[in-house]
Amino acid sequence: MKNDERLLSRVVGLEEFLRVAETLSFVRAAETLGQAPSAVSKSVRKLEQRLGGRLLHRTTRNVSLTDEGTEFYGRARNWLAELDDMQAIVRSEPGGLTGVVRIDMPTTLGRAHFMTHLATFMQRHPKLKVELRMHDNYINLIAEGVDMAIRVGQLSDSGMIVRPLGQIRLGTFISPRYAEIAGMPTQIEDLKDHRLLAFVTGNGRTRPIAYSSGRREIKLDTRNAVATFTNGEAMIDAAIAGIGIAQTPALYARRALSDGSLIQIFDGRDAGSLPVQIVYPSQQQVATRVRALIDHLVETMTDTWG
Repeated sequence: MKNDERLLSRVVGLEEFLRVAETLSFVRAAETLGQAPSAVSKSVRKLEQRLGGRLLHRTTRNVSLTDEGTEFYGRARNWLAELDDMQAIVRSEPGGLTGVVRIDMPTTLGRAHFMTHLATFMQRHPKLKVELRMHDNYINLIAEGVDMAIRVGQLSDSGMIVRPLGQIRLGTFISPRYAEIAGMPTQIEDLKDHRLLAFVTGNGRTRPIAYSSGRREIKLDTRNAVATFTNGEAMIDAAIAGIGIAQTPALYARRALSDGSLIQIFDGRDAGSLPVQIVYPSQQQVATRVRALIDHLVETMTDTWG
């Protein structure tokens, strides 16, 4: 048996088991792996047969880890990551890193600011592949089999490792169409009589509109906003259409400001900024390709938000 075949025989079924252990579902594990549930189940059963023990409790409705499965999961996860590292060292391929990095990030931020930094990294490592999941809801990285995520705003204590990327400056924007109909607010207090747009954060809450007035911070409740959004681009589009006034990361409004479809008001008075950070699971070994991409993004993206 060739060395590659011997190594493959030892790892067959491991990735399938890890995904089932993380999602506690053969169906969801199969979806993340691009396989049929029956194929995933068969791979895990063969793994258990080779090991001579049971890793999972199975019922018609539920899947759970046995005590042995729980211990095996932690060791297998670290071992597979270390195996990737060892293979990279032995192969020393001129093309650099290989494998797949799975990334989750907000849609608007990803489109506006991430792709150029990713392109630079992938040009250095042409054999590397990435799987991008772009939306504005927070997901369970472990359950979804995602290696890392970019998050905007304050984070809850989720047991993740956090690497700061910087701060996004906020701005308040109004369209000429809206200003013509409803008038241009001249004082922050005027906003209480205007139609406001609100962003819904990953935890399901609307983000208040906030300003600084000397040492005092003014917050406007947006729970009664005329429209709420889970996507930054959609919120900008709504502001351009004249539906209401929006406070969003200024980065998102650059194009609309340059072509005149939005006007910035109260410039310099928007309170604070939103932190941007990379997060990744803390309880598992980080593969070299993931660690390298994280380090690249921290080096190239930090403090570039404007």
